[in-house]
This record gives sequence, structure tokens and C-alpha cells, in this order.
Amino acid sequence: MPKRLSEAERRGFREAGYCGPLRVMSASEAQACRAELERFEARWPDERHMLDQGASLLCPWVDEFTRLPGLLDPMEDLLGPDLLVWGSCLRLKEPDGRTFAGWHQDTAYCDIRPIVVIAALALSDCSEAAGCLRVIPGSHRWALLPHREHFGTDSLLTREQRIDAPLDEGSAVSLPMAAGEAVFFNNAICHSSGPNVSGDRRIVFLIEYVPTHAFQHAPRESAMLVRGVDRFNHFDVDPRPVEEMGEAARAAWRRKVEVQAEVLYRGAAHPARALASGG
Repeated sequence: MPKRLSEAERRGFREAGYCGPLRVMSASEAQACRAELERFEARWPDERHMLDQGASLLCPWVDEFTRLPGLLDPMEDLLGPDLLVWGSCLRLKEPDGRTFAGWHQDTAYCDIRPIVVIAALALSDCSEAAGCLRVIPGSHRWALLPHREHFGTDSLLTREQRIDAPLDEGSAVSLPMAAGEAVFFNNAICHSSGPNVSGDRRIVFLIEYVPTHAFQHAPRESAMLVRGVDRFNHFDVDPRPVEEMGEAARAAWRRKVEVQAEVLYRGAAHPARALASGG
């Protein structure tokens, strides 16, 4: 029996590669999470880059919203009852009309099989003007397209990568979200987002969920069980943070990010962005 999604919504996800937006938390709860982020930025101005990868290992308030029923119930409908968080990262755009994400497929640099589903959770209103997510429906079923690294752009992507092949952007769909809503998408889908030309920051956290039977041949990575039971032991266990930016949290974060960087930056000329300024 589905917990949140109808059979039509689940079928739509399988066919189109995405669903939503869905209300995950109230607008006031989203505002409270935003306040936590902005308090973090004020307290740790030189460490904000660390939230680009593995944020839920550093901050109890991030760990808590990765476990919200509003996220886990639809994710269970898509992936089954046993769920891991493999990654959690901040994707923030200031209202400067610059930062963007070019068209890409996350499977270009992610080796986890058979599936990763990403929840894009908005902590601020994420309109088309603010640079909301855009997807090409059905493209998760395409073969992997060639990607090319770029340098010196305002891309928020790890390698500033873009698909290096003809792409019919006319079929793309925009997915605006209000604060407290989330969109769920297969990480193989072609997706992008434009610059923020609104009057407010665009604050989105990407939370990457996998079923416990998912695997990666090498290297062995880590993940955090957030629902059900892990009977497969394909990942090392990420510990829940006890205190924000505590010594144990930082050590767990560094272990995770260094291993992930072996995959995400394999063959890249770019340094690992989350590690670039220390931490």
C-alpha cells in the first residue's frame, strides 16, 4: 500500500523520471531550517563550503530533515521500505543573476547502481526567476551522454560540467517550488537550472537516497540508514552528528568526502570543491 504517492504518480516517475513538487514541511518549518542555515553561515563563515557535500554528517538540523516523513514516505513508494541517505548537499544561489547549473546527468560521475533518487528540498521559494530545476522528461532512460568539464564559469556543479551533445531544450519542463516543497528525480535524468534573478536567495538542499540493495563496486563508500533495515551491508555506516561541526562530525565528514571524491572527481582537473578550502 503506497504511503504518499498514487499509482499514477509512481508510474509517472518511472516514465518521466521525476515527480512533484510535494509539500514536505510547512512554510514556517522551512523558514526555521533556513534560519539554521543562516546561523551556520554566520557562525562558520569559512566552512560553508563543507555543506557542498555530506552536510547531514555535520549538522543535526540537516540530518533531521533528511528523515522527515514528508520525504521518506514518497521515497519509500519509489524505492522500497529500506532507505539510505548517500549524500546531502547545499545548492545555494544568491540573487546575483550569475550562478547556474548546465545540462547534465549525475550518472556521468556516480557509479551507484541500480538507482539514486534525489529529493530537491526548497528552503526558500524557488521560482523560475530564482533558477528552479529544469528536467527533460524521459531522459533518464537514455544512454549516458558525453559530458565536458569547464573552468572559470559560475556553475555550481563539481566540475562545471555540461552535456557535450545536441540537446532539445524545447522539451524541458520547469519545476518551481515553494519553500517547504520538494521535487524527486532519478539522478540519470538530464537536468539544469538557470541563474537567480529574483530578489531573494534560492536555497535548495539535494538529498540523495538509495535502496539498501544498491551498490558500487569500488571504492566502498558510506551512507546513513534513515528507514527500515540494511540487510546488505554494501556501505559503511555514516554516524549521526551529535553536535554541529563537532570533532567527531568533522572526522566522519572528511572520511566520507575523501572517498566520494575518488569517484566524483575521477579523472577531473578540478579539485574536490568541498575539500578545496580545508575543513
